[in-house]
Amino acid sequence: MAGSGTPRSARGARNFTYDDALNAPTAPKTYSSPHKLQSQSTRTMVSPSTMSQENVISPSMMKKRIHIAGKHQHAPGSGSPVILRSPPRNSTPRGADGKIAPLSPSSRDTVVRRDSRDDTAAARKRESGEQVRSPRSGSSPSAESAAAASPRSRRSSRSVTGADVIAAASAARAAKRQQEKQMVASSSNNTSSSNTKNADVDVDVDDSNNEDTLSPLPNKHINDNDNDNDSPRTKFQKQLFNNLRTPDASLNELLSVLTDERTSSSGHHAARRVNACGAIKTLTLNKANQVALARTEGVVASITSVLCHVEATEEERTRCINALMHLCVPEKNWRIVYMFPQTPEALARNMADRYPQIRYAACLALSFLAKKNRKEVVVNRILMYSIARVLEVDKNGALERVSVQDKKVFVGSRLCALKMMLHLSKNKDVSVQLAKTECIPAALVQIANKMEVAANILCIAIMTNLTRHPENSVGLCRIDGLVSVLVSHIMPVASNNDGSNGDTADNQECAKCALYALQNLSCTGSIRQELANTPNLLAALTKNAFKTQHPEQQLSALHSLKNLSDDPFNLVTMTNTPGCTATLLALANDGTNAMAQYLACDTLATLSHWLLTLSAAKTRRKIEKDGGLEDRKEEEEDKDLGRRTFQTLTWEMWA
Repeated sequence: MAGSGTPRSARGARNFTYDDALNAPTAPKTYSSPHKLQSQSTRTMVSPSTMSQENVISPSMMKKRIHIAGKHQHAPGSGSPVILRSPPRNSTPRGADGKIAPLSPSSRDTVVRRDSRDDTAAARKRESGEQVRSPRSGSSPSAESAAAASPRSRRSSRSVTGADVIAAASAARAAKRQQEKQMVASSSNNTSSSNTKNADVDVDVDDSNNEDTLSPLPNKHINDNDNDNDSPRTKFQKQLFNNLRTPDASLNELLSVLTDERTSSSGHHAARRVNACGAIKTLTLNKANQVALARTEGVVASITSVLCHVEATEEERTRCINALMHLCVPEKNWRIVYMFPQTPEALARNMADRYPQIRYAACLALSFLAKKNRKEVVVNRILMYSIARVLEVDKNGALERVSVQDKKVFVGSRLCALKMMLHLSKNKDVSVQLAKTECIPAALVQIANKMEVAANILCIAIMTNLTRHPENSVGLCRIDGLVSVLVSHIMPVASNNDGSNGDTADNQECAKCALYALQNLSCTGSIRQELANTPNLLAALTKNAFKTQHPEQQLSALHSLKNLSDDPFNLVTMTNTPGCTATLLALANDGTNAMAQYLACDTLATLSHWLLTLSAAKTRRKIEKDGGLEDRKEEEEDKDLGRRTFQTLTWEMWA
């Protein structure tokens, strides 16, 4: 046709006919090969015979579109209607000036959904091992290279699959876990210095290889319910630190002076530190402040830091140890004050101090805290050695070189330590651990019977409580001098070293405790022979068994003799002891004390049993019959020598 070659703008306002629609140029179709693309690009006219091959819409549908387009769309500057054809799928929309037009929101969503479907299909093919081709280029290599050059193709050249998303999430979780582990390690390193000073405080950090289970950070604001593997002490300690009160401005400034490193030097700063220690001591002296100050953040920690400081002066340590002692007086503070990390070390250091007042205050403070912290105190070896040093105060004649006032203070410190040991020895579980601590029983043996009577009673009572547990008997018996010390307390003496009567009530109390200790030791079968061979033990027990004026001591001595008689190897030792058998026979015939009579009869029956067992052994003997030497006959007869025969044998007696 004549008008088919002219541009659309040159046709003016001529009506658009059906023939024009048939002869209208269409967008070139993308073919799989380059030569087809080049050959088809020159063809601009479409004949009716090739409509089905070119996917041209039918005439009826074309009329409908022309009618709609003419009603709503017109070209700018002219009233001629314009046909709007949808661009090909792989083409880029452009404006009137030839530039790339921006996509509408609906178009962008369509593109995103299409790209998503293409990427998902490519991922499935990649997982199944099939060859993946670009969805926008078909099978043409040149089209693939052209698509790769476009911005949109560059964005979608690397498809993000589900496997890539999972790998990225796993990498992020691994990085987060590594960061949390580093935070745990740094936090544990920060607290290692304080934990090495106090062996009682443990920080539980889970270093398991399970990456999905992470241990909670040792933070102050950690919830205790999240960590069920912590020990009860650790949980209580975390709860304590979380509930500490915040000090006010004046108290905080006072505590900062105690912990300031500059105050350790001489001069103005040292004087400020001494004054601050005095102020803290004055605050703790008030009973109304003691419970509140123990639960205030930084108070106990600052006091113990001064007491653990090597270069602290005597005045600073004296005021701080008195402040700590004041905080230990209320029963509500016994558990809390000991939970602070440096409290055991501070008490151990000052219990071994050479100044009497500091030593006494430290011993008194620990005697309060030990009532609620028995197990923790016993397992702390530093505290046990410090207590042993307090007990052995006069080991090298130290009390003879001090003044009378200082001597009283040293004796008071030892009395506090003995009362604390007596309290610990009354607990069944603590008694086993206390007996295994060699320094404490050895110190008790060394000071026994060498102190004032009040302290000596406590010493023997501690030994008696240690013998109450069966597991302690063998270990205590192996301690050099322990059994001999107990024997020396049950031996009757005319007078003490100070000239007083030896039969006083205090001495009788010591003797009763010593007899109870020997009774408990004699219950262990493996050490009965060793006890019986101890010098003067059986003789002392025999004399105490005949003391009718002290019924408790008499029964305890008889129980010990009965327990020792259960070992057959002690038969000779007991029968050879002067007065042992005679005392038992006398008590068996005395009906004044029924229990004493029964124990004496039981002991005699046990000794008789061992004698009967030895005489009842069956033997075979050859008995010579009467007759001449020529016709002498020998017969074997079984004789039960343990049975009483009541026969009399004579030698050539005349009838």
